[in-house]
Amino acid sequence: MTSDSGNGAPSPRSFAIQHQRPRDSFIGCSRITDYELLGKLGEGTFGEVHKAKSRRNGTLVALKKIIMHNEKDGFPITALREIKLLKLLSHKNVLRLEEMAVEHHSKMTDKRKRPIMYMVFPYMDHDLSGLLDNPSVHFTVPQIKCYLMQLLEGLRYLHDSHILHRDMKAANLLINNRGILQIADFGLARHYDGPIPKAGGGGGEGKREYTSLVVTRWYRPPELLLNLKKYTTAIDMWGVGCVFGEMLLGKPILAGESDKHQLEIIFDLVGSPTEQNMPGWKQLPGAEGLTPRPRPASLSQRFREHGQLAINLLKELLTLDWRKRINAIDALEHPYFKEQPYPAKPENIPHFEDSHELDRRKFHDRKAALPPAPKGGTVGVGAFEGPNADIHPTMVVLVMAERTDVGLPGQEIGRATSIHSLRGHRRLSILETGGTGIWIIETETGRPGTVEEEAELTALTSTPTSLATEEGVMTALPAMIGLPEMIVDDGRSETTEAEAALL
Repeated sequence: MTSDSGNGAPSPRSFAIQHQRPRDSFIGCSRITDYELLGKLGEGTFGEVHKAKSRRNGTLVALKKIIMHNEKDGFPITALREIKLLKLLSHKNVLRLEEMAVEHHSKMTDKRKRPIMYMVFPYMDHDLSGLLDNPSVHFTVPQIKCYLMQLLEGLRYLHDSHILHRDMKAANLLINNRGILQIADFGLARHYDGPIPKAGGGGGEGKREYTSLVVTRWYRPPELLLNLKKYTTAIDMWGVGCVFGEMLLGKPILAGESDKHQLEIIFDLVGSPTEQNMPGWKQLPGAEGLTPRPRPASLSQRFREHGQLAINLLKELLTLDWRKRINAIDALEHPYFKEQPYPAKPENIPHFEDSHELDRRKFHDRKAALPPAPKGGTVGVGAFEGPNADIHPTMVVLVMAERTDVGLPGQEIGRATSIHSLRGHRRLSILETGGTGIWIIETETGRPGTVEEEAELTALTSTPTSLATEEGVMTALPAMIGLPEMIVDDGRSETTEAEAALL
């Protein structure tokens, strides 16, 4: 491939020639009346995505509406970039743009209004986030390996094509009932001027500055949170690690409320940055005034039930030093995929009911009420042994541990000096009357409490009181945010047993 930049990147012309699709793979433009709308699949800042059926041949498609936030500015540059890239790309694990569709305004409306444009894609039965939210779907290890390998194959193709996706997350990974996974949503993607990844070469060094305001926060790597501009394909690989962990646990693994909080929970999981594990981090613009407390990594403990090879691959994907973070080429050769149980073949993965973003409310309504404490003992909060063990508790804080209709993971939804004073909390009432999600009780420094309040809080955090049965509040997975371990019966640490009973 020729290059006119001297840095190994292809010229736009040579890139287009190298990656042009077959002439009949992009039809062109049709009218929206050629499709019968069947229902909404999702929505966001970009607009809406609808399921539709072609009136010409009965094929199911997804129509992505391109929203004009300001018609004076013309066609959105993000949509232009997405269309341009997708017309060039062709891979079994990358969503294919089939054509564009136009919706003209009726004669009764203002003729000066611009037509509405839609991107037409093949219909995919699920997105990964929707599948993980579906209580009737339980991923097996072979299924996880199958999906992860397809994701890595798609990313390897993109990175070899000098494309950064820049929004890697579960919701942007589409799956059909033939077991095929495809990378979607290229609204933040762009052509990459740096060298492509090489086997054994990690993420490499960036050559050109790009905006760091990319990637959804929960999947954003630490170098972007610290405002690194010369980033590489390694930013997508961090997202792969987050998605891998999400498939293993069934929920997002790094659900921060703010950029600062996101860094904190990243460091809780993989350890604090040092000059050894993240050289030069203190010189990044976002590191000014940042002094993370020293802490060991908790990743091995959190994923201990999933085997050493899974943990090792996660560590490689969630490496703080982006220059050493594993790339897609090497990840595909990782021993995790070569040990039993082996990756499933896509055609052997079972069919599931349609599971998309807008199906989450239906799934939540379907979930049963929170289970009782395990027989033979009570589940409560044990003695605090975390990083803030020296803080005398004077406040109870309730935070979300799972996505629900009333909050996001890690989101604080109430605090008081007594669990009893939270009983009438509106969101707590919603959960108790049929909502879903797990609540965590966290203690932290608050206003000086009375002797009675402090005694009550001390009892709540140091004895095996069954909050699950006595207060209608569940505690689970304290390691998510550094909370006390659960205790069962005589106070033995039985985190695994407690988690199994609650999940």
